[in-house]
Amino acid sequence: MRDSSLAQSLAVESQIRLPGSAGRLLKQIRDIESVAPIFRDAGLVKAVDRPATIDLTVSGVATNSCIKKALGGFIYSSAAVRTDMLIDANRVSTRGSDSIAELDDIDFEAQRKRLDLVEMRQAYALVERQLKNGQTSQLILLDTPLFITREMIPLKRNVKHWQEYEITRTAIATFWENYRNQLFPWDPQGPVLVSILAQRFSAIVSIARQDLKTEEGRKHLLLTDGFNQTQANQLTDLEERLSGVGDFRFIKGILGSFTRTMAFRMTENRARMEPSESVEHGVVGFHFRGGRSSEIQMAQLAGEESDWSAETLDAVAWKLMVLDMQGQRKSTPLPQLLGQQQLKMLEQFTQYYRQGLSQAMKENEVEETWLSGLFEEE
Repeated sequence: MRDSSLAQSLAVESQIRLPGSAGRLLKQIRDIESVAPIFRDAGLVKAVDRPATIDLTVSGVATNSCIKKALGGFIYSSAAVRTDMLIDANRVSTRGSDSIAELDDIDFEAQRKRLDLVEMRQAYALVERQLKNGQTSQLILLDTPLFITREMIPLKRNVKHWQEYEITRTAIATFWENYRNQLFPWDPQGPVLVSILAQRFSAIVSIARQDLKTEEGRKHLLLTDGFNQTQANQLTDLEERLSGVGDFRFIKGILGSFTRTMAFRMTENRARMEPSESVEHGVVGFHFRGGRSSEIQMAQLAGEESDWSAETLDAVAWKLMVLDMQGQRKSTPLPQLLGQQQLKMLEQFTQYYRQGLSQAMKENEVEETWLSGLFEEE
């Protein structure tokens, strides 16, 4: 029996599989092309117009954190940067920035999930600082969720994680209690606070697979966003037509340049979001895509169907689209992209902190500092 090399095996396999793979992909493309016009006519996908001349003030909050091993344990650093920008007749300039950071030791328990909560808290702190100063932007962007999602809520037996969750939950609840009436849509002249997330691509597809003829099937949609029931009735066999087509491939196929999906409620089909007293005022979202090379992203907004109309949602969408930039193969609004550039120093600064900590321990400086003056007041 003659042995074959890996290269030969792969070459043979590619020749066998190539026609079938190409055929399946072409069929999926045809299926998407056949359904996409129905999504558009039903109002589930809509084009967004943008003005030729843009005048806009915008602030973007970028967050990051990192963990390093140190002296048999771990240390972490977490930071958030807010960048304020002005677009005046299409001319872009920065207006200023603000930042917040913390460094400390951390045990092993749920490190990454705890830092996700820290990042949310820091993002809200920077928004609160801006609102207190009274010099707010028309649009304020976060790169963390607006509210704590179910998967971020810890088990109570994880004591450290639960403590972090409670601190963050309280901070978010206090923010919305104090500042909701200063934000759009509750204040028509207030800033729009929006979270930009690159996830949950299946939301609008899952909704479309419901029986949209019934009130139960339509409960996730914001009907004020231009829903056409007559056209939506043609989506009855969607499950069969999209068999084999992944949600991400489908949403990428139906969203072209400067388009968005119809807005949908994010509280109806999610088991739990916290703080509940803040979430009860509503949470809505929509997927959008800027330029042809842009990634699909999701915008998350506070409010209910009665708070948002197609016009106000479009006004948020085109602002997000014109700010969309490509950075390291990832779509990011320009002010957040500038903030991410500053956050690159976090990794290096944490390394310096670890070296300083190690040196201080070796030289016994920490212990001497704690013990110095201990008996002087006696």
